[in-house]
Amino acid sequence: MVRFQNNAAANSLTEVLNIEDRVDFAGGETGLLGIAFHPQFASNRYVFVNYIGRNASNNMETRVTRFEVENNGTINRNSEIILLRFNQPYSNHNGGQIAFGSDGYLYISSGDGGSGGDPQQNGQNTHNLLGKILRIDVNNTSSGRNYAIPADNPFAAAGGAPEIWAYGLRNPWRFGFDKETNELWVGDVGQGAWEEVNLVTRGGNYGWGDMEGDFCYSERANCSTANKIKPVLSISHNTGVCSVIGGYVYRGAQYPAAYGKYFFTDFCVNTMQSITRNNNGGINVGNHGTVPVDIVSFAQDNQGELYAIGQSGAGSQIVKMQASGGELQPGTMAARLSATGCVNSANPILPATAMIPYTVASPLWSDAADKNRYFALPNNSKIELTTDGDFLFPVGSVLMKHFKLNERFIETRLFAHGELGWQGFSYEWRDDQTDALLLTDGKEKLVEGVQWQYPSRGQCLTCHTQVANFSLGLETRQLNNSMLYSVSGINAHQLDTLAHINLFSNAITPTQKAQTLFSLDDTSATMAQRARSYLHSNCSNCHSPNGPTPVNLDLRHTTVLAATQTCDVQPVAGDLGISNARIIAPGEPERSVLLARMKIRDVNQMPPLASHVVDQEAVDVIATWIGGLAGCN
Repeated sequence: MVRFQNNAAANSLTEVLNIEDRVDFAGGETGLLGIAFHPQFASNRYVFVNYIGRNASNNMETRVTRFEVENNGTINRNSEIILLRFNQPYSNHNGGQIAFGSDGYLYISSGDGGSGGDPQQNGQNTHNLLGKILRIDVNNTSSGRNYAIPADNPFAAAGGAPEIWAYGLRNPWRFGFDKETNELWVGDVGQGAWEEVNLVTRGGNYGWGDMEGDFCYSERANCSTANKIKPVLSISHNTGVCSVIGGYVYRGAQYPAAYGKYFFTDFCVNTMQSITRNNNGGINVGNHGTVPVDIVSFAQDNQGELYAIGQSGAGSQIVKMQASGGELQPGTMAARLSATGCVNSANPILPATAMIPYTVASPLWSDAADKNRYFALPNNSKIELTTDGDFLFPVGSVLMKHFKLNERFIETRLFAHGELGWQGFSYEWRDDQTDALLLTDGKEKLVEGVQWQYPSRGQCLTCHTQVANFSLGLETRQLNNSMLYSVSGINAHQLDTLAHINLFSNAITPTQKAQTLFSLDDTSATMAQRARSYLHSNCSNCHSPNGPTPVNLDLRHTTVLAATQTCDVQPVAGDLGISNARIIAPGEPERSVLLARMKIRDVNQMPPLASHVVDQEAVDVIATWIGGLAGCN
């Protein structure tokens, strides 16, 4: 734990506590999860910490502990008193937020124990502490505890665990009290369909694992919804969200227009949103634009000003939230593809002359659709190459991709880099193939025998992630090959061609030129090269360091197998009923959850969206590769 001066010019950190020997950090949602100062900190010097440790049986457990802060600002590591501890059956869904309410009691968020789908049904079990908001009195002790039970806790006398304040939660990762009304706002991370924002009250049952969002959870189809409190806001995963990050109601003085708005975000979408109550008893949801980091938490200072804690390629950051002109309206694009300037207006099947074609060595699976790919840059601008070979496009750039089934154009996607970040736009082709029309939301439609998913604008950012630098497929190892340029009729090397027409701001390095990916059917490549190329192009956009997933995998092509956190590693997001499962079990594809997820199309599938058809060729290659592994080295 560190401290620093609360100003933007701060450039040094002071370590105040080191308990690495007590904290278990296995990646994902373990480690040090929460900190709270006692309301009377000035006199008692107490600070409280929530972290994951290991018990005497070497099983993971949540610990809520108290330390004392010395006069010099350091924390006395020998002053630790463990107040509350309980087992965690899996490494994910640990909750971890702690905060004092205006009543002086300590509130603690606890996830359902992890895996996926609440396999132990902890959410509705009022006799354990998993899947709950807990509330304890840290100023007193009782019955052998290092804390007391507030008399008005719903199960203080009987009927359940006395620490429980509310239940039926999946992973209430972050919560916040409204400084003015004392209401408790909780962001509860969903399973596969809905994210939730809840107003949590005494004894409330918020539905999980019977309900997700406003509906019965898919594996509890006939659940009872009686006496279950629905969210203030349910957000569909069809909008691209995956992991809600609860925030705070703004009660600061610097931005009066934001006063009273509850701010929150989502780890996958990176847009700042707000909830405001309206005069009709409902809510209004505001969009305040994209943010430059993947936000993992929020904070507020004593004046009610808000901060976002995030991670990016540059490392962890704390960002003070500032006004940016109010709420944003969605970006606009022409209603007809032919009017966008990206295609030939008379024949929109053809690209505009400014569009530069490209192809990739290992394509992203899109339910067997063929694709034509293009990009365009603003005048007098160039592409920057990262050390890893990713293309960084300047503001004003547009990427375009046509999708075809049986030679019929079914969809065209534009991905535009604006001043406020990247936005995706989907166009649905007319049956007569004369033009394509802009969709305002996602949809599904049976096309050429395939249930085709047209993504919503938010869903585009589920795959086009910040950790992948947004432009999927546009990297040196994907374009390190030749293609036929139809306009000139010349077959030329793509990287050499782009360098020749002076599109790069920096030179391609020998290392970048030496690295390439391989297609699934490239028999000149080894099975490992084909398999790892596929996992890179289809999975590493999320499964990379600092990626937007709760599991700590690294499926980049350049990461050696032993370092991917997959080989002979137990799955933490569910074993799909596989006995003695591993993410990748060397020599045993039937025990490998990675392969099992590729073979199904339901809430547990990978990729998690935009696919209704199993990539059988990929399944065969990955299965053969896993079957041939003798170990992880």
